[in-house]
Amino acid sequence: MKLAPLAAATLLVASAVFGHASAHETAATSRTSMHAVVLVDGPGDVWTFSDFTTGHEPAAKPTADVLRARVVLGQNAFHVRMTFDDLRRVDTQRYWCDIRTPDGRTVRFVVEANDGHWRGQAWQEVEGEWIRVSGLSHHIDYASDVVTVRVARAVLAQPAWVRVRLRNELGLEDGGTFFTDNPTTASAQPTFTPRLETAGNRWKQGLASAAAASGR
Repeated sequence: MKLAPLAAATLLVASAVFGHASAHETAATSRTSMHAVVLVDGPGDVWTFSDFTTGHEPAAKPTADVLRARVVLGQNAFHVRMTFDDLRRVDTQRYWCDIRTPDGRTVRFVVEANDGHWRGQAWQEVEGEWIRVSGLSHHIDYASDVVTVRVARAVLAQPAWVRVRLRNELGLEDGGTFFTDNPTTASAQPTFTPRLETAGNRWKQGLASAAAASGR
């Protein structure tokens, strides 16, 4: 992961911009306190797999290509905004979002769009089953090539911080061929973002650090 140009004050207080990362760089940046991260993927690095082959292969045509994602942990909700190259009403689209919380859980959400449901349907995956949950919403804007997902913090039991893993898939009409991309790596396997904390939690930590430094 290479850190894109960004003012140092912005990085420390609010957010960071990342490209693809090495494990060492991800570990280092995860110690930075922030509530938002922008993941810059760029064109290409799309992979294909199928029910008839083993493993992933680079896709000749970058279908389902995510270019950028912004992830925010707010006071009341968690937000994701993903920008794609040429988002269209074709085949079966799935947008996966895994959220890791301080108690060790990884909570998975998925938005699926297909024929008859191009606006998409949002679910939480629980033990392999897709269920409807209140506090989960989404929007797919084909004109702007943007998919957004919102998860109320109450759905996640009000975590003080989260780490997030994003992935998208496009399944062709044959039912067995897929394209996949993610905004965190150039490989077929996504990784979790650095830790994101709410502004309120960072403020409390700042007060505690200031009190400790002053000896009070």
